[in-house]
Amino acid sequence: MIYAIFSDVHSNLEAFQSVLQKIKKLHIERKIFLGDIVGYCADPNESIDILKSSTDVILGGNHDHGAASITDISNFNHYAVAAILWTRDTLTSEHKEFLKNLPANMVTDNLTLAHSSPKEPLMWHYILNMSDAIENFEYFNTPLCFIGHSHQPIAIEKDAEGTVNVLRDKIIKLKPTSRYIINAGSIGQPRDGNPDSSFVIYDSGNMTVEFRRIPYDITLTQEKMKREGLPDYLIERLNYGK
Repeated sequence: MIYAIFSDVHSNLEAFQSVLQKIKKLHIERKIFLGDIVGYCADPNESIDILKSSTDVILGGNHDHGAASITDISNFNHYAVAAILWTRDTLTSEHKEFLKNLPANMVTDNLTLAHSSPKEPLMWHYILNMSDAIENFEYFNTPLCFIGHSHQPIAIEKDAEGTVNVLRDKIIKLKPTSRYIINAGSIGQPRDGNPDSSFVIYDSGNMTVEFRRIPYDITLTQEKMKREGLPDYLIERLNYGK
């Protein structure tokens, strides 16, 4: 089975459409979304509609649950809060109900999926360092765990001896004796210094994970955000992938 696995669209319609256009040209058999379809950018309703019609497995993230008023947003930074409040005002009632019912994690096809982390998925923990990764390997049993949330694509391997390593190859050949945490990065707001959208292709037959980057029309996204009065900081950061 060949999977396209992606996360953190954040209402960035141009980025989402660019990634889906690329996916259509590949031999993808199953599409998995790891959460945060809304927040930050200016097309929440349109992004949800496309997600629902194009994707096989859909998780919810903290921004999705925040926009649906089922997660406390008091610990969000003020830019994120401004975007969530705007999103709440913009979403249709049908789309709010859709977001409210999205799970934060699941196990399917012998894959662990979580928006944030396998440990306490509704607490929205980040996996940002080796200590976080080592702890989280204790919270799932499958060979692979795919996550989003930090907007930083990365693969972390725990080998048969228990050694944990960061893997930075574009294409990773998976070992049958190892386990992995793989962050798909972000489609709509990358934060690794590269403004191009990020997603991964997982080939279960060939046992490979490939990180992909796709450019999109950032200027058009920014123009929409500016027109809607979203914070300048959120608009400008798209230029730099930070």
